[in-house]
Amino acid sequence: MRIDIPYVRRYVREFISIMEPLIKDAKQIEPAEMIGVLRAVLDYDRFITDDDIPSPDDEKIANINQLQLSANRYADIKSLLTYTETFQDEISNDKNGLSLMTVHKAKGLEFPVVCLTGMIEGLMPHKQGDIEEERRIAFVGASRAMKLLYLSYSFSYMGRAAKKSSFLDEMMGKNAA
Repeated sequence: MRIDIPYVRRYVREFISIMEPLIKDAKQIEPAEMIGVLRAVLDYDRFITDDDIPSPDDEKIANINQLQLSANRYADIKSLLTYTETFQDEISNDKNGLSLMTVHKAKGLEFPVVCLTGMIEGLMPHKQGDIEEERRIAFVGASRAMKLLYLSYSFSYMGRAAKKSSFLDEMMGKNAA
């Protein structure tokens, strides 16, 4: 079933209009500048603090300021992302919180509820990946759930029609078509 929600479409269009030029110019924009632009355009500081005028003393603002300052040391987004992969993850003990992570980061952990998104052909399994390794990665993600597991896929991806992952049929005990 497909539900048409106009305000969601509008927000997605707004987001795309913000992100497309940034993605197009990503190689020309330095990482610190990219972070600054995203903070300004998305009003990110206010979003993370829920304050009309975010205080520079706020811990969340201080963290994003430190990230932006650190980003000055990198010439491109790829090198900044390589750097950020070295950060040690801190798993919160907040039982009401949400952890957003890659399947690789979730290995060895369990959660009451797990949502695996992007279950489409070409993404999971990845079109350039070894099918058995991709299957193992999908299993790792699915097996993190203690009580509930949500699996989702979209009808389109990157502006093109998408096909649901063959792994979904495998998980449901159906023959992959």
